[in-house]
Amino acid sequence: MIKNISLITDQINDFSLQKIERIDRFLLNFQNRTYEGNCFLDIDFFMKDKEKQYIACFRFYNPNSIDFESGGIYHQLSIGIYDIRDRGWEGKYFEVIDYLDESLHFYCTDIEIISLREKTLYTI
Repeated sequence: MIKNISLITDQINDFSLQKIERIDRFLLNFQNRTYEGNCFLDIDFFMKDKEKQYIACFRFYNPNSIDFESGGIYHQLSIGIYDIRDRGWEGKYFEVIDYLDESLHFYCTDIEIISLREKTLYTI
């Protein structure tokens, strides 16, 4: 379902979407290429695993019907990703939703993990 998920599961053995706590970055990118629908949405999710913190970059290909509401720079969420290919909708194979607040909702064709990096805590 999610390409390159091993980038996360190699570091976080018991990974689940419930470990995602908030959005750290939200970037919609359009590629201007003739005859191709090249659009992707990169979302960096902040997550914790025991005492470590991570930023995971998820790339959602050909997102559509994007609905995102945020009240500021700190956006807490409870994310769900559902395979909806059996519905037969063209260009809508996955549904991504914040199932508690419904503040994030969209469809996409593919999902890929681009990177996972450990977030270091700075103390002063």
